[in-house]
Amino acid sequence: MAKKNEAEEIENLTFEQALRELQVIVEKLEAGEVSLDEAIEMYERGVKLSKYCMDKLLQAELRIKKIVKDELRGFTLIDFDDLNNKF
Repeated sequence: MAKKNEAEEIENLTFEQALRELQVIVEKLEAGEVSLDEAIEMYERGVKLSKYCMDKLLQAELRIKKIVKDELRGFTLIDFDDLNNKF
């Protein structure tokens, strides 16, 4: 049940909150001042946060691509290099 609660808790974070927590985990692990068990738990949480952040970035990228596609429908994109060669 704790795993489900942790997953729900991570899902409720904003991208910025998750990224900041991930940065704190990295700083603590790099400092080497935590026990082995704590380090493993922190690493596991860090992996989950990292996956969450990557998923959020992918969703944002796909959303932006859709917006661009929808907004540019009917327009023809031209290569400026080709345009310069015509003049």
